[in-house]
Amino acid sequence: MKRWNIQKVFLYSHDNRRSDIVFDLEKVNIITGDSQTGKSALPEIIDYVLGSSECHIPSYVRRSVSWVGLLWKKNDTEFAIFRKVPRAPAKSSNIMHCLKGQNLIIPKKADVIPPSTNLEGALGNFERLLGIGDVKSEPFDGLRDTKTISLRSAVPYLLQDDNIIINKTNLIRGTDDYQKRQTIIDALPYYLGLINEETMEKEVELRILKKELRRLEKNISEEEQISGSIKANTLLYQAAELGLSTPPILGMSEFKINDMLEEVTKWTPMSPTTIVEDTLSTLYEQLSEYQSEILLIKRKINHARKMMSQAFEFKNTANRQRHRLDVINVFKKPIEPNFCPLCNQNLTEQNEPVRRINESIQNVHIDMVSIEKERPKLDNYINSLKVSLTLAEEKMSITQDEISALIKENDAFETGLGLNDRRNRLVGSIKLYLDAVGKVASKKPLGFKSNIPRLRERIDLLNEEINIDARKEALENAERRIADIAKNIISELPFELRYRNNPIYLNLRDFKAGVALPSRIEYMRDVGSDENYLSLHVSILLAFHRHFFELNRPVPGVLLFDQLSRPYFPSDKEPAIVEIADEEMDSDRKALLQYFDLLFREAERGESLQIIVIEHAYFNNYPEYVQAVKKKWKKGIDGLIPLGWPERD
Repeated sequence: MKRWNIQKVFLYSHDNRRSDIVFDLEKVNIITGDSQTGKSALPEIIDYVLGSSECHIPSYVRRSVSWVGLLWKKNDTEFAIFRKVPRAPAKSSNIMHCLKGQNLIIPKKADVIPPSTNLEGALGNFERLLGIGDVKSEPFDGLRDTKTISLRSAVPYLLQDDNIIINKTNLIRGTDDYQKRQTIIDALPYYLGLINEETMEKEVELRILKKELRRLEKNISEEEQISGSIKANTLLYQAAELGLSTPPILGMSEFKINDMLEEVTKWTPMSPTTIVEDTLSTLYEQLSEYQSEILLIKRKINHARKMMSQAFEFKNTANRQRHRLDVINVFKKPIEPNFCPLCNQNLTEQNEPVRRINESIQNVHIDMVSIEKERPKLDNYINSLKVSLTLAEEKMSITQDEISALIKENDAFETGLGLNDRRNRLVGSIKLYLDAVGKVASKKPLGFKSNIPRLRERIDLLNEEINIDARKEALENAERRIADIAKNIISELPFELRYRNNPIYLNLRDFKAGVALPSRIEYMRDVGSDENYLSLHVSILLAFHRHFFELNRPVPGVLLFDQLSRPYFPSDKEPAIVEIADEEMDSDRKALLQYFDLLFREAERGESLQIIVIEHAYFNNYPEYVQAVKKKWKKGIDGLIPLGWPERD
């Protein structure tokens, strides 16, 4: 199985020149050179062409370059992708061009590169070649919005730049930014092969259905709030007070009340009226009944609580006395009629004092058992009273609101409003209320209540098919597999002896890594030593790519390391190329050589992995290393930007 590799990197000048960097496919490729020759701009160029939202190509390179591009290859198929470099102060450009086919003809100068597509279109073409479907990520916690999975979520597994390769807290590129980190984490199950396009489509459907179910349930709640509220009853009582209707009957259905209100809206000043003079007195009588009912219920609750308190006070007292009698073993055989509870002796015949003592002890025992049995009954009784109290208080509240509304109407009448004015105003209020009821009903699709059972059934089915618990287990299994692969790889690298034989710790929910010691997790930050950080990064990233290859995941087979020699030859202290000969092989140089030995073996595994190394060191007498070097730049002579290219701000 072949994977996509980078065959060439293109740079276009402002005066229509082109510079190419050519790489070998499925091999180790090394770019070496002095500091400030442009080596570390390569990962930024690759990142920018692959859709970075901002261009972080160093400014001294940007000033000399108008376009950059990549030529990808897999089997006989080639894909070329180009992106315009922004001029300051712009942070990026959306102008792109792409080509697909065999033996592609690459534009020789910037002027002939057509702006044929935008960022989304160019990446979309490459994503389809990679096999990335049109799918959306599903966050682990379910709290964030879904996002379309794109190649951008795979780029961190391709580039280990100089800020990441020995970073003590961040394992891969982009995880130092919270939003990018979450996007990478949410897309990881897809790239690990835990889910595919079909399951992700089901997840999106599940999310939509759950949202729709909540909406429908909310609509039902709104309808019930409007139709079951005191508003309709209050309006009808007001209408009755003004002689426009008869008072509502307690328990009357919402449809009946709304029908009666509809009739009220037909009133005209010439319509006959039936003023009910005693509406207020009727409401006050109802209010008095509810108040009496509430008072009675509260008394019952207090009485029940008092009984419970007394019973448990008796139980506590009896228990204390029993504990005291236990000291002298009075309760050893408390209810045997031929046994004396005071002297612990058998009696030849029963006497009256002992009988009474035993009888009293037995009664106390029965009472204590009875208390335990009756407690749940008392609890249920009190709870039922509380429910009745709530209902009675609700009825009283409704009645009080209705009385208040009628009193306000009477006050308005007393301040000079005529009867017809009050009726006109009430009819207007009723029309507004009925309009509101109609709007709620119009928001609901036909038969929306009957849709809810079907929605729930589909949601249950999707939950069963997706099986979140099984996915969590699969993720944990992937963590273990990748960590186990990393442990095997790191055994071939320099790694502190006290950590060497311990498992690698890897948590893919937050991209934390470290070493699993017998008694604790030693996180990467606490492991210490740039050499240890480097070995953890290299081993885990290579383990990821083995996993991607084994499961044929849509991740390009490219892994770039920027300066493996950083722990040994920091570029700020060694600005020139570090030429290493056999006679100079001290412990640091031997340790560095272990990484290159490993990378050459990794490329030879036949897993279509292309490894690009940007390096400050140069092993003169290491044939494989020398053969893998594609560029060896000297400051002031050559570099990423050829001498003589014009600059533009």
